[in-house]
Amino acid sequence: MNKSAMTTAASFAFDASRCLICSARNLNMCGALEQDELSKLSKIARCESFGSGEALFHEGDTANTVYNITDGAVRLSSTLKDGRRQVIGFLFSGDFIGFSDRPNYPWTAEAVRGAKVCRFGRNDIAKLGRELPKVEHRLLEMATSDIASAQEHITMLGQGSAAEKVSSFLLMLSRKAAQRGGVANPVHLPMTREDIADYLGLAFETVSRCFTRLENEGLIAIGSIRVVRIKDAEALADYSENE
Repeated sequence: MNKSAMTTAASFAFDASRCLICSARNLNMCGALEQDELSKLSKIARCESFGSGEALFHEGDTANTVYNITDGAVRLSSTLKDGRRQVIGFLFSGDFIGFSDRPNYPWTAEAVRGAKVCRFGRNDIAKLGRELPKVEHRLLEMATSDIASAQEHITMLGQGSAAEKVSSFLLMLSRKAAQRGGVANPVHLPMTREDIADYLGLAFETVSRCFTRLENEGLIAIGSIRVVRIKDAEALADYSENE
């Protein structure tokens, strides 16, 4: 774990009994474990809380730690050769970060308006996976989900119009919220418009204009900068084709 995160994150001893009342348990790796198996997990875990903008780790840090997100959202980003930021993705409660065979993190992970996580040593969690097949299976499922999310991002970047990209982004967040057992509509946006622009490969002003255009055409209703209600999901999905 990088020094910056260590000095800012609030860290707490892991208590296996908390897993039983954790709202993200069924979404996380630990959801498949029974009480006696959770005790093994408690020996290698720490609970941490990060404030808005605080980094779990930075691009290039030694990748010796992995994280379960239990609350909030995390932004993944990398720095391009010209110094610009590219947002790679957004992770939410139930998502897993950092489990790969790379020696260093390829991106920076930062809390978006705050996040709570369970932290594990990468070697420790790999060893637990060998001892508990259910953990190993869940880690494989999460790795598969990461690949699917990366492919979805590539597809989104390759879409023709800015409006289509913004529409797809809103529908993606709605779908993911439903998959986590949350509210699919209205769509909650913990990230900023700048974050969305850097994720979609657009200018901030373009993203703002797209939100306004979609609202003016009756496809969405902007309750606040953080909340958007989808008024017609089918029309939103077909929006770019009908321009």
